[in-house]
Amino acid sequence: MRRKTFYWLSTVALFLSFAVFRVIRNVPQPPGPEMKMALEALSEAQKANAQLYARDAFNQAQMAYDSAMENWSKENSRFFLFRDYSQVNNWVSVVLEKADEAQKLSGKRTKSTSKRIQEGLIQLDKKIAIFELYYKRMPLPQSILKNHNKGVMKLSETRHAFGNKRFSEAEKYFEQAWELINSSNDKAEILVQNWFSSHVSWQKNAKQAIQLSANSKKVILVDKFAHKCFLYQNKKLVKTLDVEFGPNWMGDKIVKGDKATPEGTYKITAKKSGAQTKFYKALLIDYPNSEDKIRFEKAKSKKLIPAKADIGGLIEFHGMGGKGVDWTDGCVALMNTDMDALFRFAGVGTPVTIVGSVQPLESIIKDSVLQ
Repeated sequence: MRRKTFYWLSTVALFLSFAVFRVIRNVPQPPGPEMKMALEALSEAQKANAQLYARDAFNQAQMAYDSAMENWSKENSRFFLFRDYSQVNNWVSVVLEKADEAQKLSGKRTKSTSKRIQEGLIQLDKKIAIFELYYKRMPLPQSILKNHNKGVMKLSETRHAFGNKRFSEAEKYFEQAWELINSSNDKAEILVQNWFSSHVSWQKNAKQAIQLSANSKKVILVDKFAHKCFLYQNKKLVKTLDVEFGPNWMGDKIVKGDKATPEGTYKITAKKSGAQTKFYKALLIDYPNSEDKIRFEKAKSKKLIPAKADIGGLIEFHGMGGKGVDWTDGCVALMNTDMDALFRFAGVGTPVTIVGSVQPLESIIKDSVLQ
């Protein structure tokens, strides 16, 4: 009897063990490894800046991951024998597919962005070189100079971020630098081009001045843009001197106190030295001449200047220059040694021509780019 009972119990135990084994074997396994793989795929896509350069695909991958997490949580709330993770695994497949797509697309776009920034840096460097060589030394509004300097700073930040492979950050700084530098250059160019609209008359006056130096005559030609004073005799350039002007030298002199250096044809009316001048030596010119007075009265009649405005005078070539900045009240300043040379060269009656620029603006800009 006991043997039969033992046999029966053993059979039942064996059957139950087999049944439990079958149940355990068929219990759905949590998709932990799959979810880990999906999370790693999202992380790799994010490292590739897919959230910036492949936003749609990355967002789809992110939403698929969130759906997988939601389904996993929902299944975990059910009795373990009734759990079904098939939908979770479907979402994981979507995550892997979209994350891979986002990563590849981001890589292509990052490469394209990298190329665009590299090419843009070269263009902006050229624009900065032009601005630094020519525009920055001109009497431009402070707003233009401020924006230019901001642009240069943003360009430096672009290079730093780009060098550290922070491409999204580099792109942001680059866009800011591009706007600031191009804007400041464009505004400066408009102001300069407006001034250079008088270049035809400047060129005519410069040629006439050189022609006037024939037959051993002496002529002084001043190029404001180049900040040079050219001494001609017998149509030959005999000496070139550096000069400085009033702070508002870009443009013709209009009224007394505007700190602008006049443009036009003049002549030396007096030579001063010693106690006659506080500027070491000086050569007075006949500003305002008849043309200056006519232009002044027209400006008054058009109410471009106040009715009580004074045309000014006492424009000279004088010493004590060489400061490296434009600082006079409208005169032309030279280093004392250069003033000695000019003082020996010129006499009362020596013709003086002051022009904005001998060279056209196109040639100046072209030469700067080639350099």
